[in-house]
Amino acid sequence: MTTRASRSHARQSALLRRAALFDFPASAGLSPDAEAARLHTVQWLSRFGVFEGGEAVAEYDALRFDVLTGLFYPGARGADLDLGNDLVGWYFVFDDQFDGELGHRPEVVARLVADIVRITEEPLRGPDAREASGGGDGAGHGYDGPEGPLLASFRDLWRRINSGRSPVWRARFRHHWLEYLHSYHREALERTGSGAGMPRSVDAVLALRRHSIGVQPCLDLNEPFGGFTLPDALHGGRPLARMREATDDVVVFTNDIASLDKELAAGDVHNSVIVRRERAGGDLEDAVRHIAGLANARYRWFEKTAARLPRMLSRAGVAAEVRRDVESYVDGMRNVISGNLGWSLRTARYDERGIEAVSRGRQRPWAGLAESDALVRAGRTTD
Repeated sequence: MTTRASRSHARQSALLRRAALFDFPASAGLSPDAEAARLHTVQWLSRFGVFEGGEAVAEYDALRFDVLTGLFYPGARGADLDLGNDLVGWYFVFDDQFDGELGHRPEVVARLVADIVRITEEPLRGPDAREASGGGDGAGHGYDGPEGPLLASFRDLWRRINSGRSPVWRARFRHHWLEYLHSYHREALERTGSGAGMPRSVDAVLALRRHSIGVQPCLDLNEPFGGFTLPDALHGGRPLARMREATDDVVVFTNDIASLDKELAAGDVHNSVIVRRERAGGDLEDAVRHIAGLANARYRWFEKTAARLPRMLSRAGVAAEVRRDVESYVDGMRNVISGNLGWSLRTARYDERGIEAVSRGRQRPWAGLAESDALVRAGRTTD
């Protein structure tokens, strides 16, 4: 008889075997402030009512998003790392809203996205709806604001991230956020057949996942954390724009392999491994090897381009200070690539517990936040 312990061991062995296919390292460089950020974000989300009771807090905490953030930003400390961890925590809470019925209701997803987009249009000045930088007992009590937890916490997060930033950086960050948000509506359309149905190819799923993976806003934080803002012409030009896209691709492919068993259990089709097997045939491990090969090819191109970049910038007359900023930004991309893999091997999100959390219709305890009438109505002017 198969026991839960043996199943868990088999899942972990499969994950390690698949991770060994990657040519890039799993980062071990963790910010020393990760543990403090861990406590901060649990308290921050709790104050907005994201969790109902200690069991929900414990399930969230087992996912160890602080490790992901600490690997993404190993040089960040204190309030910067807290802010980055709040962003990552909000990402995943938001993402979990769409594993159930909501993910198959494009019209409701569109209204929810519109509500969040409106918050990004609000002036940054003025008192927050609620001060929520810390505190709380971790049990989800104390929030009694007029909006649901997702909108209220996002407003607080948005204001804290954007306050004091340059207009150039804020515009870029907002652009990446809008791409991320609107990808959820596109995914909902595909799930219901209102769009093109199941993605037709790996390239098709990748074109959407580059936005829904949420990497670009995470990369953006490297600039304020590093005390610089890259010029738009440099940030959006070759080769930096393509290097950012390669970072997206490697993270997507890594995530799709790491989360494969979880997404098979949940019935999600937005996974490049699943699409590859569906379209090309063969067994699942053939598809895993193919996607790992694509990730390795993107990573090799990234590193080859990174090695040429300093000379390219020097020949183009880019100032030495800006070249140092670019080098820091490229290191930030590396940290996201290797940190995502490192976290994937440590988190409970993709092990036996993570699979059980989304199997047989079960959802995360916080997955129903977007269904509340208060949230759906918040900020809307029309039905």
